[in-house]
Formats: sequence, structure tokens, C-alpha cells
Amino acid sequence: MNPRLLTALVACSALTGQTALEIKAPNRELSPYVLERLGAADRVLFEKLVRAPLEAMWSDLVAKGYEHCFIHELDALHPNRRLVGRARTIRYLPTRPDLRDQIYSRQKQLNYVSAEEAQPGDVLVFDAGGDTRSAVSGEITTIRFLARGGTGLIVDGALRDVPEIAGMPLQVYQRRGQAAAVRPNLMSIDYQVPVRIGNVTVQPGDLLVGERHGILVIPAALAEEVVQAALSKEDLESFQRKLLLDGRSIYGVYPPDDETRREYEASRPSEDRK
Repeated sequence: MNPRLLTALVACSALTGQTALEIKAPNRELSPYVLERLGAADRVLFEKLVRAPLEAMWSDLVAKGYEHCFIHELDALHPNRRLVGRARTIRYLPTRPDLRDQIYSRQKQLNYVSAEEAQPGDVLVFDAGGDTRSAVSGEITTIRFLARGGTGLIVDGALRDVPEIAGMPLQVYQRRGQAAAVRPNLMSIDYQVPVRIGNVTVQPGDLLVGERHGILVIPAALAEEVVQAALSKEDLESFQRKLLLDGRSIYGVYPPDDETRREYEASRPSEDRK
């Protein structure tokens, strides 16, 4: 039972003649373009992550000691689109000519490298230290990233070509848009290293789950455990929502007392109670 999957929930049925309460569920689904490119294991994990309630996963991470796991300083380009993906990180620093010449003599700019090396389901995570004077990437490199199966961009800074990127089937978080190229203010310096986005450290390979209000960062080794706990909690909360929409008092329902828990267990299919 999952009322969030319904387009509307009707409550207060006992109040005959009154207008029913309608709650629209958020539309959460993976891009078919990305989904068909994922490996079998990632496809199963990503489909769970796209369904799991973000706040329930947050609670489990905090209980495990990961207090700094939610990025809320950036704006979502598509407020109603959930982000699910794996972090591929790039770090920028303010330009220093001698260091820039040394770095760029041995490697290409890292927005090109990360786009070319991206794997299906990747999210490019750009740590520009919040600097919005220059953009770290734009439309053309993002097209290559998208063609590789990329699913999102997270930019603690600015992007170019925002209207063009907005038309692509991926989710984007940034501080703001910018017309200026990366020079003369910034230089890409590190790739696939831990980075700081807002007040959260992001490690390459972390799982990222984003909504309009921010992005949850989940260590890869904990992802399966965290998502399963969240889905179990969602099942109980779906039952609680139904009781509240049916007119029950919140007292004893949320948090559930013993009676509510007994009702919940009785409502579950017998195979789920084993």
C-alpha cells in the first residue's frame, strides 16, 4: 500500500456531502534514457533510490553518524524532477597563471575529461567554492556527458548556456547562471577527489538523491542498507497517512502507538509479515 503512488488521495469519507481532500503525489521516475544504459545492479539500486523517501534516508544516515549529508545551498533547475546518480567530482580554484600553465600542460580541462569519462548514471559534481564569476561548464560539454549516460550536474558555482541545458533530460543544481567562461577567474585542478559542496563533503562514487529542496549524499557502502530501511519506513508512513486522511487523530498515529502498530501489521500481506 503506497498512497504516494496515487494521483490523488480521498479522505474524510464519513463527512458526506463535503469536498474530499485531494493530495497529489510527486512524479518520481528515472529518465528512460539513463535507465536503459545502466548495468543490472545499478538499475535495481537506482529504481529503489528514486522511490525511497529522502527524509527517511537522511534520518538513517544521521543515526549512523553522517550528520553532514544534505546539500541545501543550491537551486534545482527542475523543481519537480528527482535526481538519482553517482558522484564524479571536479575541483576548481581561483586562477594562478604559473599553476594553471603547469596543470593544463599535462591534462585537459576537467569539464572535458569528466564528460568524456562519465559512466551511465553519473552526476558531475563541480566544487568551485561558491564562485559565480565564471562558469565551470556549458552546453557542448554537457551534451557529451549526456551521450555517455550522465544523469545530473551539481555545481557549487555557475553554469553557462542554462536555457539549453534546461532542455536536456537531466537534473541540474547550481548557485546561478553565468555567461562568462571559466577564464580568467577559475581553473580546474583536481579530479575524482573528495570535494566540498556547501557544507557537505562528497566522495567520488557516493550516491546522490536530489529533490527541489536539496541533495542527500549517501556513502556507496551504505546505499543498499539505507534505501531498504527507508522503503520499510515508507510503508508504515503510507499506512499512517491513510489513517490521517480517513480522519483519525494524529495522537497515537504519528508516532505510532502499540495499537497503530498492530493495525499496521494486520493490514500487511501475510507474506510481508514473515
